[in-house]
Amino acid sequence: MASETSVPASLDQLDPAVAKAVQAASVIVVPVDDGGDDALARARATAIALAALAGAKLVLLDRSDTTYADTPRINELSRDEVARIDRPYLLSGLDEAAQSGVTATAFQHSLPGDEALTDAAKEVGADLVVVPGSLDSPGLFARLKGGSASDRAVDAAPAGTSVVAVDEHGGLSLIS
Repeated sequence: MASETSVPASLDQLDPAVAKAVQAASVIVVPVDDGGDDALARARATAIALAALAGAKLVLLDRSDTTYADTPRINELSRDEVARIDRPYLLSGLDEAAQSGVTATAFQHSLPGDEALTDAAKEVGADLVVVPGSLDSPGLFARLKGGSASDRAVDAAPAGTSVVAVDEHGGLSLIS
């Protein structure tokens, strides 16, 4: 779980390529779910720490399958809106970010898959995306499409957007 994963406390703890991408970041996007996938929880905890180190805004991209059909194409949510639609995992992420001194917002997307990441990153002007290196509980779409979570994130990230993968031990690598 994310609470058991060590997260970087300084840029000096990072691989130089990752540190350079983090220093350049002003907006970081991380996909999140309802807590069912430990890999996404590790990515969220890491993204919060990286946003704090960079002084960057954090965008939590809700990938819970309950959002696929009940939202507009892309929808930015305030904290009050998140509370109103009863997404406690998003509230938790927003609160954790705030406790770390990070400005954060939440987004929902109505389409499953990689297009949501592309759209969200473009919409918010993300220059860094943090993803799990692999998913503990990939959905049917991910299994059918094949490839690792990090490979799909590289394919989905807009040109010029860096992608950092978080492995199962909390290690970070710049993959694009």
